[in-house]
Amino acid sequence: MRRAALLAFAVLLGIVAFGLPRPPAPEGPTFTGSPLEGRATRSSVWYCPMMSAGAIRDTWLSVASVDGVEVQISLPSPIPNEEVDGSQFAMPGPGARSIEIASIVRRGDAPGFIELDNGPAAVAAVMATEGIEEGTTALTGDRCTDSVPKLWHLPGATTRTQRTSNLRLFNPFPEPAKVTVGGTSEFGDVGLLGLSAIDVPGRSWTDINLNQLVSLLDDIALTVSSDEGLVIPSLTVSTDVDEASWPGTGLATSWSFPVATIEDLPGFVVISNPGDAPLSVDIDVHTFDSALVAARTESVPAGQPVRIPLSDLADGPFGIVVRATAPVAAVVVAEDVATTTAEEDTSDVEQIDAGRIAGTVGITEPVRRWLLPGIGGIDEAPTTIWLLNSGTEVASVTVQPLGGAAIDAETFEVAPGTVHPIELRSIGVAGYLVDADSPIAAGWSIEFGGGVAFVAGSPVGG
Repeated sequence: MRRAALLAFAVLLGIVAFGLPRPPAPEGPTFTGSPLEGRATRSSVWYCPMMSAGAIRDTWLSVASVDGVEVQISLPSPIPNEEVDGSQFAMPGPGARSIEIASIVRRGDAPGFIELDNGPAAVAAVMATEGIEEGTTALTGDRCTDSVPKLWHLPGATTRTQRTSNLRLFNPFPEPAKVTVGGTSEFGDVGLLGLSAIDVPGRSWTDINLNQLVSLLDDIALTVSSDEGLVIPSLTVSTDVDEASWPGTGLATSWSFPVATIEDLPGFVVISNPGDAPLSVDIDVHTFDSALVAARTESVPAGQPVRIPLSDLADGPFGIVVRATAPVAAVVVAEDVATTTAEEDTSDVEQIDAGRIAGTVGITEPVRRWLLPGIGGIDEAPTTIWLLNSGTEVASVTVQPLGGAAIDAETFEVAPGTVHPIELRSIGVAGYLVDADSPIAAGWSIEFGGGVAFVAGSPVGG
């Protein structure tokens, strides 16, 4: 009798719950990593989901630090119960060092976590892949993350023709995780069936090929939420000859992108609105010599992403600032959208150019100090530092090379409302320390073998 009563009560609760309205969309994750100003005073752990080393791929993992630091690199094995591969070293400060993952292990995919006993410090990873055409290279990479929220946002995925999107869920912790992946597209809810309660064992990772689930969607914005345990996600978008990847983020009303487009590579900003109401965004363009405030204003519907082209807003390379009326997630994707048909007679170079792609996350708040690990990891690769001053005063910025080479620091004046490029061909340098007398945003780009990558800087102080 009692059992029957309990069963009836449970059924009643289920009916009531089913009739409740949908809970409001979350405003964004609460990060458990070190706060912006806290990186100078305590140790940190950085997570790099998208790394690989094998027959045709290698990754340069780079660490930069203001003070001396002890570094421990850990690369979990894909085989259960196997020992974690790794390396450790001491680095004087200020300094930077790049490590080839292939010097630690060669087994293909090799996501890892990096433990640092001091700060300020930052970690980034750049991966090079031998292209399908002889002498070509695909580049991808971005900064790693030192925060572990339970909810992540990853806009910018696509399954349109000639594009492949892969989501990696990396669990660096010994405890298993259970994850739910949601998604919306230009048509609203994507309907990613079977992506609830995904099991990700401890010290392992799971890859999800979105093209096998939903095809021919131009824009997909993903959310990754942890039901049990924690994961660190990363999204990769690939063409036939190049690829781009970026980590998950939270939400913000302002996103700065020091590099949004480079020569001959059109830029787009993809914005995801997870809220219940439409919102408006203004896009400010910052060129080498001027600012175009609210160069474009767009409405972003509730619950779907919008891809906004940037190439018609200004000529040449530039940076942007996205200002939204409510919290959004945003990434910049620069890609050659030209396509060829079987009838067209194109050279190899034209085919390579048609597939170049780069992408990066934005910066929520300009600060006075930045670390840019990873520059110089690939010898002689043309690299550019991008300094964005969205303020109203001239910023005096000192750029200090870090690494084995004894190269003097240089100071640059960045006019208000402009982006300032610094072109490099670094040898013996593994990163840079950027100090400014007023808040700025910093990032960098790299080109090599036909591939291109954008990398966001890491803020290390107010």
